[in-house]
Amino acid sequence: MTQTIPSRVPAPAPLPASAAAVPTASGFQSIPTRIRDLRDTQVPPLVVEDQNKEAICQSLGELGIKLAEIHRTAGEAYLSQGLYDQALPHIEAAATFGSGDIEYRMQAGFIRYVTGDDIGAIDAFNAVIAAEPGNAEGWFNLGMVLFGQEQFAEAEDCFARSLAVEPGDAQTWNNRGVCLWKLGKPSDAKVCFERAITIDPNDQDAAFNLQNLA
Repeated sequence: MTQTIPSRVPAPAPLPASAAAVPTASGFQSIPTRIRDLRDTQVPPLVVEDQNKEAICQSLGELGIKLAEIHRTAGEAYLSQGLYDQALPHIEAAATFGSGDIEYRMQAGFIRYVTGDDIGAIDAFNAVIAAEPGNAEGWFNLGMVLFGQEQFAEAEDCFARSLAVEPGDAQTWNNRGVCLWKLGKPSDAKVCFERAITIDPNDQDAAFNLQNLA
């Protein structure tokens, strides 16, 4: 016969020193209720020897990298099947264990964006930019989400920051032009559309926008 120990019980009155050794009616000894206070200065804390710290930290770092790779593999397997909801926790776990890898955070933002979680996507892309301010893709993606929320001025600023890093991206020029058109700046928008077509003469979006702007 076994007993089920409740996860939380009210603290009973202290037992006499001899009570802990007295069998209960069920045949089991009572569970002691007094614990040692770890704040007691007379009790040495549980510490790791100095010579072992570096090895342990290195092992933990290696474990984190392996866990990130495992979750990344699982996440991409789900992504390949279009199962975004199942992929998200794995990609975010990869971002946690592989905190230095910007790509994990970027993927998490993308998944949140395509699943309609704009706030989560914004947080993810902001984390990318905070870690790497010159990440053109991070600024571009953040601009896309903000545009979808009709925050056109903020989105235009994001596309401009992306272009400051990668000025030769036609799609970014087109998107910035659309933002400027939404902001009532058709002449500035025209410049952007023309720049996009100069970079990529086959850019149908920019050509369409330029034609409708006239």
